[in-house]
Order: sequence, then C-alpha cells, then structure tokens
Amino acid sequence: MEIIRADGTNALTLVTLAERAGVSRPVVYDHFATREVLLVELYRDYDQRVLATMRDALQQRARSLGAVASVLSTAYIDGVVDAGEECEEVFAALAGSPSTRQVLRDSRDFYIAEFRRALEPFARLGLPALTGIFSAVEGLARAAAEKRIARQDAIATASLIVKRVAAAG
Repeated sequence: MEIIRADGTNALTLVTLAERAGVSRPVVYDHFATREVLLVELYRDYDQRVLATMRDALQQRARSLGAVASVLSTAYIDGVVDAGEECEEVFAALAGSPSTRQVLRDSRDFYIAEFRRALEPFARLGLPALTGIFSAVEGLARAAAEKRIARQDAIATASLIVKRVAAAG
C-alpha cells in the first residue's frame, strides 16, 4: 500500500515490491505469482479488516435493529474511509481487468451475506432488499471517502436506510 500511496497503482509491480521490501524477486514471485494476485490479496486483506471490525462491533452492541444498522453502517463506512485512495486504486485496477472482476463480485456477495447474517434476527430480507441496502451503504461510504459528504452524515443516512428497509422487510 505504501507503493500505491506514494506512486500510484501502476507503479506496483512484483519487481518494485521486491526492491522496496529488500527481498529477492523469487521470494515475491513465490508469494504472488502475478501482479493481479498481489492486487487481489491486497483487496482481500482490506475486506478481512472491515469484516473483523464489523463482527467485533456486532458482538458487542447488536442488541436491536437500530444498533445493528448503526454497526453495519459505521464499520463499513469507516473501513472505506480509513482505506483511503489506495484501496480505491486497487478497486479500479481489479475492475479494469476481466480476470479479476470476479473478486469484486465475490466481495460484494461477501458483504451482502454478512449484512443478511447480522439482520436476520430482526428481519428476513431477500436478495433485492439486501442488495439495495448494501449498495446504499457502499455509495455513501465512497462519497464520504471522497469527502463529498461528511463521514457522520454518511453513517447516519446509511443507518437510517438499513433500519427502515429491514423494518419494512
């Protein structure tokens, strides 16, 4: 992520990574066979960090629909905001490659499943409602990350959407 932050996604190659890490090229190639594999691993690491935050917060505070809506919204939006432009660059690089687009679809399905699991005690929602909820939260998160809206406004709006759709479901 330091390479992406300093020089952009195009500067991230396996050779550059080896040089910056101070290891031989074969070490890097043993871990990441291709640049695409490296990008996928960076994105999956991001997903796992957001998931850990989300699950931890749900375990501590998920006592009502409102609390679950707040936890889901806050954890996801904070994850996107905290990841910053580097994650957006990785996302764009993955989206630009037909061989890695499935990773983004899998990530989306992964979050929708997590939202379903968290909301299940309060509402049985189908895929259309869950997709709509996640799309709204994701859009608000990206707007907050781009500083088009305030983080707190994104969280408040996302929480309201999650709660209202789940309550209607």
